[in-house]
Amino acid sequence: MEPAEYRALAAVEAEHWWFRGLHRRVLVLLQQEARRLGRPLRIFDAGCGTGGLLRRLQGQPWLAAAEGCDLNPLALELARVQGLAVQPHSVNDLAGWPRRYDVVLSMDVLYHRDVEPLRALAGMAGLLEPGGLLLLNVAALPCLERHHDRRTMGARRFRPAELRRLADVAALEVRDLRYWNSWLAPLLWLQARLERWLPSAREPAGASRGGSDLRPPPRWLNRSLQALLVAEARMTRWLPLPFGSSLFLVARRR
Repeated sequence: MEPAEYRALAAVEAEHWWFRGLHRRVLVLLQQEARRLGRPLRIFDAGCGTGGLLRRLQGQPWLAAAEGCDLNPLALELARVQGLAVQPHSVNDLAGWPRRYDVVLSMDVLYHRDVEPLRALAGMAGLLEPGGLLLLNVAALPCLERHHDRRTMGARRFRPAELRRLADVAALEVRDLRYWNSWLAPLLWLQARLERWLPSAREPAGASRGGSDLRPPPRWLNRSLQALLVAEARMTRWLPLPFGSSLFLVARRR
């Protein structure tokens, strides 16, 4: 991503409603996995960015060790100043990583322009112990592509069948695959249409080199949106959503 996006991400990730909703989803699953194994977890974050999720893991009683990798020097610098264990490495080249983990995380990484989805996914599977858990989040639905995707070097959005096929080829057994953040999807669809149809909504020349559009909403709205995601997560335990702005995959290494 562009430097402005990394700096904005580091500034808002701890409190922004969307990241808090995503991280909460991950933490619940990690706690369940530690309970299943009966021991603390060794966790790897593939494409950790500025380290927001790794920071959330610190101090958890079910954590044995957590580390990550990213290829961007600025992202690594922003993660290291928080004391996080991160190394410079591409998610396209995980096959030679020397260790195996109980859980591999990868949040919105396969989405990016320089990532080869199948190669990266196969490398993540190879980091896992047999039966190990992969938790993966990706941007969903190509019809939701908009200027923000281009700012963050997004090259693709996924549908469930496509992601399931990639997981199968990578020797992963899909345990759960579902949309989330459904309430926002119609608004993003409308935004994408307006950006295409209205000259006033089009991104000005050179805007991709400007500041980030990732900004925290007012506190009251931020809290309200967090609560909305919590309610959605509870509802979708029994009722899968037909669409959403993201897809969340839970899979195990065969």
